[in-house]
Amino acid sequence: MRANGEPAPVGMPAWPWERLPYGHWLGRLALAALMLVCAWALACWPLTLAATLLAAAGVGLAILIWPPLGLALLAMAVPFGSLRTVNLGPAQLGGEEVVLAVTAAAWLVRQLARRSLQLAWPAFAGAGLVLLGAMLLSFLPASSLVLAAKEMLKWVELWLAAVLVVNLVDARSALLLVLALLAAAAAEGLHGLYQFFAQVGPPGFVLMGRFMRAAGTFDQPNPYGGYLGLTLPLAVGLVLTAWPPRAASHGEGQRSRALWLAAAGAGVLIAGGLLASWSRGAWLGAAAGVAVVLVARGGAWFRGALAVGLTGLLVCLLVFGRVPLPGALAERFSGFVSDLTTFDVRDVEVTDANFAVVERAAHWQAALGMFSDHPWTGVGLGNYPQAYPQYALPRWPDPLGHAHNYYLNIAAEAGLPGLAAYLLWVAAGLWLALRAARRSQGLWQGVALGVLGMWVHLSVHNLFDNLYVHGMGIHIGLMLGLAAWLLAGQARAKDAHRH
Repeated sequence: MRANGEPAPVGMPAWPWERLPYGHWLGRLALAALMLVCAWALACWPLTLAATLLAAAGVGLAILIWPPLGLALLAMAVPFGSLRTVNLGPAQLGGEEVVLAVTAAAWLVRQLARRSLQLAWPAFAGAGLVLLGAMLLSFLPASSLVLAAKEMLKWVELWLAAVLVVNLVDARSALLLVLALLAAAAAEGLHGLYQFFAQVGPPGFVLMGRFMRAAGTFDQPNPYGGYLGLTLPLAVGLVLTAWPPRAASHGEGQRSRALWLAAAGAGVLIAGGLLASWSRGAWLGAAAGVAVVLVARGGAWFRGALAVGLTGLLVCLLVFGRVPLPGALAERFSGFVSDLTTFDVRDVEVTDANFAVVERAAHWQAALGMFSDHPWTGVGLGNYPQAYPQYALPRWPDPLGHAHNYYLNIAAEAGLPGLAAYLLWVAAGLWLALRAARRSQGLWQGVALGVLGMWVHLSVHNLFDNLYVHGMGIHIGLMLGLAAWLLAGQARAKDAHRH
């Protein structure tokens, strides 16, 4: 039987290894060895550990039989994989890396079974290779090659996730991946709402004496809000496109309505968790991403309403000097712009209200110092924390891992070549998502719009943070892969029509 329940054609092996020389016996030996290991684990190991091993073996076997399942599990593993990690020397291996490696291995086994390597490259391959090349060059000035290699691995994982999506999915498995992306983010949103309302979290996360910032499984509110903001446009895109047309059949209409309800429910939970994070960067990024989705899909009437709304906001800024917001939100944004645009934060008086913003600006100044001293080479990929003590401002000795602005971060680490390559990468992602959205229809246009909104959120939020952390590079790769798959399918359909 095939993975989708259909019988395999005569002569077609049900298991991928059966095409290999002596593959039938190799498969039996591998299964027998797996059963022996599981039996030994049940007899010798604690029950919980043995059950975990059995579950992992079952999941690995399922991915080997149907590799697209690994992509859906990968989407679920991104927010939750860090709950259990394994240290391998300087590297830390999470669930998302394990699932990614198993899925890639399953795909490779199937390629070997066919005795041919059929590899489809995503449409953004050129820009991605330029960026990887610039990052490799930045290994030369790096004082810590370990840090450089760890940072490079994040980008290899992003690339691998996108390539696997393009090469593995069809319409059914792509929809499963979309649902997994929404389900994982909805679960995180629900978790964050629980933390917010139950006041579960460290005292340092409490704002204004009463609001507990949600962090989900990300340990910090900002990456948590960033992850939700990356996924919210996908839910919005599906809500705008998944409702069935009047001409749809009864069965098709029921499926479309169920998908619409799932997207709407997930969107509510994701938006709730995003609000509960109290992350200003995530709010701004999500607002930009969702606005782009609405403008791209909403038609002339919506664009007119948006223009009226923006005009009203501009009038408020010009007449009153501020945008009217509820008290808590207004307090959250008070002084935000002025503190961020302060040229030199060494003279700024630090208070509880402006601490986070001034700290971020201090790191921006440090990154600018690195870039000023090393404009062509940078200090080395991933080496911002290593170089930070030489550029740290008084009162801000902690490197925090990155510059809290990815554009400045890549400029500091990889110099002008790295910054130029990253800007090319941003432009390529925008081009990919726009083309996929323009050429798709119905549900798949909603997916493409979600990728477009995700890319806009990423580009805006990275002005205030670095979202290539906590496995989110894999999440970004999965969504980019969906847009590239849509575009590749449209290109194949056009070629078939010509011939």
